[in-house]
Parts: sequence; structure tokens; C-alpha cells
Amino acid sequence: MILKALEMQGFKSFPDKTVLDFGRGITAVVGPNGSGKSNISDAVRWVLGEQSTKTLRGSKMEDVIFGGTSQRKALGYAEVTLRLDNADRGLNSDKDDVAVTRRYYRSGESEYQINGETCRLRDIHELFMDTGLGRDGYSMVGQGRIADLVSARSTQRRDMLEEAAGISHFRYRRADANRKLDQAEENLVRLRDILSELESRIGPLKIQSEKAQKFLALSDEKKTLEIALWLHTIEKSKNGLREQEHKLSVASSQYDQTENELVELISQMEEAIKEGQDITVEIENLRRFISEGEESAAVIDGRIAVEKNTIEHNNQTIERLSGDMGDSESSAAEIDEQIEAARAEIAEKEKLVEAKKEELASALESLNSLLGKNSENSEKVREINEKLTESAMKLADARVKKSTAQSTVNELTARIADIDRVIDAREDAISSLESEKAAAQKVLNRLKDEAAEHENALDGYRMIIGSRSDKAEKLRKELDSLNLDIYQKNARIKMLDDLEKNLDGYAGSVQKVIKESKRGFLRGIRGTLSQLISTPAEYAVAIETALGAAIQNVVVDDENAAKKAINYLKDNRAGRATFLPLTSVKSRPFTEKGLEKCEGFVDMADKLLEYGGEYAEIIGSLLGRTAVVDNIDNGIAMAKKFSYRFKIVTLDGQVLNAGGSMTGGSRGSGAGFLSRVTEIEALKETVAELEKKFDEKNASHKAAAEELALIQAELDASEAELVKVQENIIRAESDLKLVEDRYAAATGQVEELEAEKEHAKKRIEECNAADKQADGEIEIITAETERLNGELSGLNEEKENLDKLREKSDEVRNGLNLEIVALKKEIESNNETVENCLHLKETYSLRNDRLIAEIEEIRAKNAETEKAIAELEAQAAQLRSGAENTKEKIEALVEKRTECEAKSTALRTAEREKTSEREKLGGELARLEERRNSMQRELETAQNKLYDEYQLSLREAAELGIVLDDIPKAQRTLHELKNKIRALGNVNVGAVEEYKEVSERFEYMSTQIGDIEKSKTELIKLIEELTGKMAERFREQFRRINNNFGETFRDLFDGGKAELVLDDPQDVLECNINIRVQPPGKNVQNIDLLSGGEKGLAAIALLFAILKVTPAPFCIFDEVEAALDDVNVSRYASYVRNMTGNTQFILITHRRGTMEEADMLYGVTMQEEGVSKLLELKTAEMAKKLGLE
Repeated sequence: MILKALEMQGFKSFPDKTVLDFGRGITAVVGPNGSGKSNISDAVRWVLGEQSTKTLRGSKMEDVIFGGTSQRKALGYAEVTLRLDNADRGLNSDKDDVAVTRRYYRSGESEYQINGETCRLRDIHELFMDTGLGRDGYSMVGQGRIADLVSARSTQRRDMLEEAAGISHFRYRRADANRKLDQAEENLVRLRDILSELESRIGPLKIQSEKAQKFLALSDEKKTLEIALWLHTIEKSKNGLREQEHKLSVASSQYDQTENELVELISQMEEAIKEGQDITVEIENLRRFISEGEESAAVIDGRIAVEKNTIEHNNQTIERLSGDMGDSESSAAEIDEQIEAARAEIAEKEKLVEAKKEELASALESLNSLLGKNSENSEKVREINEKLTESAMKLADARVKKSTAQSTVNELTARIADIDRVIDAREDAISSLESEKAAAQKVLNRLKDEAAEHENALDGYRMIIGSRSDKAEKLRKELDSLNLDIYQKNARIKMLDDLEKNLDGYAGSVQKVIKESKRGFLRGIRGTLSQLISTPAEYAVAIETALGAAIQNVVVDDENAAKKAINYLKDNRAGRATFLPLTSVKSRPFTEKGLEKCEGFVDMADKLLEYGGEYAEIIGSLLGRTAVVDNIDNGIAMAKKFSYRFKIVTLDGQVLNAGGSMTGGSRGSGAGFLSRVTEIEALKETVAELEKKFDEKNASHKAAAEELALIQAELDASEAELVKVQENIIRAESDLKLVEDRYAAATGQVEELEAEKEHAKKRIEECNAADKQADGEIEIITAETERLNGELSGLNEEKENLDKLREKSDEVRNGLNLEIVALKKEIESNNETVENCLHLKETYSLRNDRLIAEIEEIRAKNAETEKAIAELEAQAAQLRSGAENTKEKIEALVEKRTECEAKSTALRTAEREKTSEREKLGGELARLEERRNSMQRELETAQNKLYDEYQLSLREAAELGIVLDDIPKAQRTLHELKNKIRALGNVNVGAVEEYKEVSERFEYMSTQIGDIEKSKTELIKLIEELTGKMAERFREQFRRINNNFGETFRDLFDGGKAELVLDDPQDVLECNINIRVQPPGKNVQNIDLLSGGEKGLAAIALLFAILKVTPAPFCIFDEVEAALDDVNVSRYASYVRNMTGNTQFILITHRRGTMEEADMLYGVTMQEEGVSKLLELKTAEMAKKLGLE
């Protein structure tokens, strides 16, 4: 596996997409400081999953995104892709090429991809585990980090060696197994608690479950019998209903048939009455026609008589005129006499006409009166016939009501008798149930009183427990808080103490001297200056700043002790240190006066310390000429006042040096030694006080807990008693409820029966009232019918008399009309005579001629009149003939009317009979309907019980297929079952399911515990196996690496020796791994005594030793040879060349020797401010250009 290419876009100083192609061998990346070379190694580290921003040389992860320049905008994301050739399947992937990509956005979102597919960071780590490229790998060494590999306390060394040993995945698996083991332990604790709780419940639930199962079995049997009996009742009711419905259908059919026949009879009767009325009207019309014809004939007869009279008068006139013509001697006196005689006759005739007209008017008035009476009589007959029809209908309805009421009364009376018998049977049962109910209620009240007493006692206990619990809880919280505080402070003390013991922060040389002193190898070592002095916390910063690096100076007894220590450091190349011999270090007196008058002056630094008297000279020499002030302004003022002749330090660590220079800013890396010691002492005092307070609180808490436990025990006892009483109450309530239900059922049945009885009585009263009302209506209608029949008979007689009177009146009227017409004609004739006489008298001279003409004219008129008489006689004859024919029709109609009246009478008789028949059928129908309704109520009651009790429809109940052979036996069995169920008392039906659930859960939990314990055993075995494999493999690889380390060290140092040493060879996986090196010609016991270049070369030797044993696919070294001289650089470069057979190297360097060994060079420049660019150059081309070939 080799690294083929690195693609970057938006990563740090590479905003544009940048691709670096790598070949086998050595690729060198060169460029000036700050050009962005190290960003390439950071990119590789980042894409492989690095999460530490410190390692990536940033403060937050967003810093990896290009932040922009004055010419360019900041980008929104960074992306890096690593392309690997996996043809040898060095990675756990079936792809020949593997591309790993990481993308990060400014919003904080992050993406990982393998071959373009999104994955997890864990997948990246697992992909590169044990390849040397993982997060604990040795393939990448950052800038300035090479020396850390061989430092005294390097934890990175073990991680690197484990990665090289190939046990990282074993450690990962062991850590995962340990985590699962911890989870298993937690699960076991939790499951055992649950199992204990289930064990306490399963026993009581079993008893309740068995009782509930017995109850359910009895209930199921009871249910079966009840359903079967109710189905039997329903089937019986249905059969009765079907039979009743059949009877009702027959009775209803008969009733409807009778009703239809009655309607038909009434319709026929109405038609007969209407036909008689129509015939009567027709007769009246015909009689009116005859009267009008006779009247017209009489008028014609009158006209004929008048015409005849006229002819006779005209003949007389002719005779008279003829005589007058012969009697030419007539005188005027005779004419006058004739005129007077004619006028006298006219007056007499007119009087007669008036008398006749009066007679005629009287006759006409009498006739009109008769005609009006006849019309009124016909209307009355019609109205009476209609009333008779209506009365017949009402009479029939009243009789039906009476019959129905009587039938209903009989049915209800029988039902009331049945109800009374049932109520009498229920009274004894109710009386017995009342006694049982009173006894059960008394027991329940007694138990409730006992429960109330227990609850009152419990309330008192709970109040006491509440107050005690609050007190105990408060004490517990205080104890927890104190315990936590003590733990935190002890942890802090331990941490600070460990730091102090391990001399953390001190130079390696100082650490070596102190450790060798403790081992007894170096004598006369008193300790570091920081270990020998103390100061209040508020002055610690000032004192530490004033001392500076001197705080790490080692105080020794004398010069010999100092000399031995220096020789030790020299021999072991362990670095350099400053020693303060008590015999040689002297202080100089401080003679400046007036400092205490300066504003802000605290004191001289040596006065602010606590130390042993033997160290006074040393303290005075270091701090005797250093003043401490509160702030820098006052310090400047003081320094100016005393012309910068001594050092001044502020409380926050700013320094005004003698001579005028100033040092300040943030605290130096050596800060905190005094504060650490001071803090440890302060924390120990605080912990002692807290522990004392904890003991006091703990004693109080124990007393409160004991008191609470005592009261809790009393509470538990009282609760147990209460539970027992409550169980008895539940049982008593169940008994009472059972009795009450039975009592309620019995009283409910009685109430229902009473209500039904009252309803029946009301119905009887209503029916009796309806019967009486029907009797009254029948009596009234019968009387009205008789009255109307009487009126009808009288009207018929009166009508016949009126007909006779009308005929007689017609004859009188006709005779008077004839007489009046004759008199009018005579008057006209006399008037003519008068006129003729007058004319004759006036024209007597022309008399004869006129008379002749007049005679002729009269004769012509007579001829015309005779002709008219003939026509009038024909008309009169025709009218009389029509009248005769009409009289025959009238006689026929009168006969037909008589037949209609006879038919109407017969129909009315038949109607009365049908009405009586309908009344009987109506009564029977009402009785049948009442019986059917009673059966229907029984059926509905049974069906309702099915649903109310068992939520079953009739169809669902029938589908159960329950059949009973012996109904009375089934009823007795049902009664026995109810008694058995009642005897069980209170039953917790839910206990069956609850017991089943708890049992299943108990078994499941037991199985789970067994499985977890088995899993725990397997995990422990796995951990032991992994630990064994890890130890074995690490021991073997460690041996090989150690051998190679010695060889590589000799090769690079041209001699000498080096080895890796385990602190505890028995615990190879956890113990510290130290490095011992001996460069040629030197006797160095501690690697920290080596120079920087020697440390770097030793670290490189360790890297190469690891690569020899476990070659990494590629390595990226960032200026690891920076501390080496040119000779060692050449050695380093040639050694890298020798290692290229198994490993690909990318070297970031400034050194010429390294560049010369490179197969390819990448130059990194920053022509544009803040933007890195690459320049690729093959070494052969570069050598040719430089003329080095």
C-alpha cells in the first residue's frame, strides 16, 4: 500500500484545489518558514481523523478552514482527500484504490467518506488500525515533536509501540469488552433488584390467581347456563310471538275485510242517498218543466181566446159597420150614446182586470212560497241524509272503542292478578335480603371505623416520618455535598501532590537530580527552592515572577554536593541545572531607605516568605533586593524615585528590572510552583475541617436514620394492620355489594312490577272512561239518528202535500191569466169602438167609404188572426202533449226514488250489522296486541340481559351453540353456582393475568440474569485471552524493536548503545517504558541529559527500529532532523533511503542533505499573502539544472 495523492481545498493556507502526487521512495517538501509546508502533514493527520485542535496547531476546529486574506474571501468549508493504492490489500478493503475524504463546514457539520460513501469516524480509525497510520500511529511525526518520543514521561511512546506491536485492535477489543463487562455488571445489579421485587409479589399473586381462576371457571359455567336459559326464554318468546303474530294477522285481516266491507256499504248507502237526491232534484225539474209548459199552454189558450174574441168582435164590427152603412140616418146623438156606453164598459172591465191581477198576484205569491218551501224541503232532506251517514260512521267508531276498551280491561285485569302473585312471592325474599344487607352494612361500618383509626395513626406516623425524612434528607444532602467537596479537594490535592512529587513543570535535569537524591545516589540535596519556601497565596505570583527560573534552583549543603550533582548531569547528558550551596551563597544588605513611604509598597520580597533559617542567605541573595508593589503604576513611580537601582515586582507579576528595563505580560511557563505548594497546604487544612464537619454530620445522620427506621417500622406495622383491615373492608364491601345487588334486583323487579301494575290500572281507568264515553256517544248518536229519521219522514209527507198544493195553485194561476187576457181584449175592443165612434163623428161625411175600407181591413185581420189561432192551438197542443209525457217520467222517477230509499234503508241495516261485527273484531285485535306487547317485552328483557351482562348480540349468543336438555335442572344448577361465587368473597380477577405476567417476567428475568452471567463469564474469558495475546505479542514485538533500536542507534551514532526498559516486566501492558541510551564516549544515565540533537537522533533511531519491525505504508516526518548537524542529517537521509524498500517517505525539511536524497521535491511558496502554492520538481531535473550530474 502506498500513498498515491493528497488533494486539498480550502484547508488552512490552501484555498484552491491542490493535488500532491506521491511516488515510491522519498518525496521532500521544502519552502521557507511560514509558507505552509506543515499544513500538508496537518492535512494528512486531519483526514485520518485527528480531533485535537492543539495537535493541528489551532484553537478550534474552524481554524482548518481557509480564513481569507485582504485579497481573498474566507471559504465556507475545508476538504481533504487521501488516495491510496491498496493493490496489496494492506487495508481491510476489497478495492484496489481507496479514497478517504473529510469535509468540515463553518457551521460545525463534518463529513467522512470512504470511496465516496459516507461513513463514521470510527470506520476511519478501524480502517487504519494496526497499520501504523492510526491515531496512535508512528507514521507521522509533527514539527518539534520528535524529542517527545524519548522524553522521560512520554505517554506517546507506549501508544506508538503498541501500534507497532499490532495490538491496537486487541486493546480496542479489550476496551470494548471491559465496557460491555461494566454494562453487564450494572445490568446484573438492576435485574437482581427487579427479580427480588418480583419474588416478593409472585407468592401472593399465585394465591389470588388460583382463587380468580376458580371464580372465572364458575363464572364461565354461570355464563353458559344464563345464556342458554336466556336463549331458551328468547326462543320461547319468539315462538309465542310468531303464534301471536299469526293470530294478529288473521284478526287484522278480518278486521280490515270488515272495515272495507263497511266502507263499501257506507259508500253504497251514500250513493243510494245521492241517487235519491238526484232523482228528487230531477223530479222537481220535470215538475217545474210541466208547470212552465202548462203555464205557456194556458197563456197560448188565453191568446187563442183573445184572438177568437177579436174575430168575433171584428165580425160584430163588420155587422155594425154594415148596419151603419145602411143606416145613414143615424144621428150624432146615437154616436155619443155609443161612446159613453163603450167608455162605461171600459171602466168596468178595467176594474175587473185590476181585481183579477190582484187575485193572480196572490196566486203567484202562494205558488212561489210553495216552490221555496219545496226547495228548502229538498235541501233539508239532503242535509239530514248526510247527517244520518255521519252518525252511522260515528256510531260504528264508538262501538269499536267500546269493544276495544272492554277487551283491554279484561287483559289488563288478568295481568294485574299475575303481577300481584309475583310481588307476593318476592316480598319474603326482599325481607330476607334486607336483614342480610343490614348485617353486612354493620360489619362494613365497624371495619371502616377500624380503618379510620389506623389511617389517623398512619397520618401521625407519616407526619413524623416526613419531618424526620426531611431532616435526614437534608443531612444526607449535606453529607453528599461535603463528601463531594472532600473528594474533589482530595483529588485536587492528589493531582497537585503528584505533580509536585513528579516535579511536573521542572526541567528534566532538576527532575533527575531530585530523583537521584531520593534514591540516595546524590547526597546533600535539600530540594528545589520552591520546595523549601512558602508564601501566602496573594504574594505567590509576585514571588514566582521575582525568582523566575531560580525557583527551580536546587539547594545543596555545600559545594561538593553541587559538584557531584553537576557531574551526574554531565555524565548522563541529562541537561543543566543551577545549584545553591548553603556554604557559599551569601546575600548583600539592602540599604535603600524610604520605601515604606512609597504608595503601593507591600514589602521586600524576602520578607513575604516563610522558610527555614538556614536558607536566609540564599533567600536574601535572590530576593533581598526585590521590592513588591501593588500595581505597575506605583512600581514605575517607585523605580523612578530610586533611579532604577533595584528590582520591583507587582502583585500580578509585572517586573521593573534594575537599570530600567521592564518585563511583563502573561505569566511564564515556570509559574505556579509556589502556588501549587500553597494550594496543597490550604486544601489539606480545608479537607481536615470538612472531614471533621463530615463526621459530625454523619453522626447526626446516623441518629436521624435510626430514629427514622424505628418510626418506619412502626409505620410498616400500622400499614400492615391497615392493609389487613382494608382487605376485610374490600371483602365486606363485596359481600354488601352482592347483597345490595340482589336486593336492588329484587326491589327493582318489584318496582318494575308495581310500575307495570300502576300503568295497567291507569290503562284500565282510561279504558273504562273510554267505554263510558263510547256509551254516551252511542246514546247521543242513536237519539240523533232517530230524530233525523223522524224529520226525514215529516219532510217527505210535507213534500207530497206541497206538490199537490203547487199543482192546484198552477190551475188557479192559469185561469186568472186567461180571464185577465180576455178582459184586456174587451177593453181594447171598447177603446177601438170609442175611437171609431169619435172618428165616425168627425168624419161622418166620408163614413161610407171609410166603412167599406174598414170592413175589408177587419176581414183581412180576421183571416190573419184565424191563422195565428191555428198556430197557437198547435203550440198549446204540443205543450200539453209534452207535459203528459213528462208526468209519465215523473211517475217513473218517483217509483225509482222509492226503490233507492228502500235500498238505502236495507244498506243502513247492513251497515249496522257490519259495524257490530267490526266492534267485536276490534276488541279481539286489541286483546291480541296487548298479549303480543307483553311477549315482546319479555323477549327484549332477555336480549338486553345478554348484552348488558356479556356484551353478546342474539346472533353471537346463538353461535355459541349451547343446548340444555333439562331446563329446571339448569335453573337449579345456576342458583347453586351463584351461591358458590358468593361464597368466594372478594376476587381480584386481574390477578390471573398479573400472575401470568409476573411469572413470565420472573422467568424472563431469571433467564436474562443467566444469559448476562454467561456473557460476563465469556467477556472475562475474552478479556483474559485478549490480555494474554496482547502481552505475548507485545513482549515479542518489544523484544524485536528493542534489538533493532540498539542496532539503529549504533548505526546512527556510530557506536554507543541504547535500549528500551520495562519498569515492570510482569505487567508489560501497563508499566512505564523507559529509554536508556549511551552515546559513544559518554556515560549518560538519563536521556534528558542529552543535547537536543542527540535526543532527536535517538528518537529517529527509535522510529527506524519500529519501522524495521512493522513497516508503515508511508511516513510523514515534519522537520524531524531540524536539530541535527549536517553529518547526522546525511546519516539520517541515507538511512531513510535504506528504509524505502518497505515504506514511502514524505519529508518536510529545510536541510540540504535530506533534499539531496529525495526522488521528488515539492516547493511550497506564498507569493500571494496567506495563500500557499506548490512547485513540483524532479530531483534529476534539479541536479541537471544545478550542474551536479
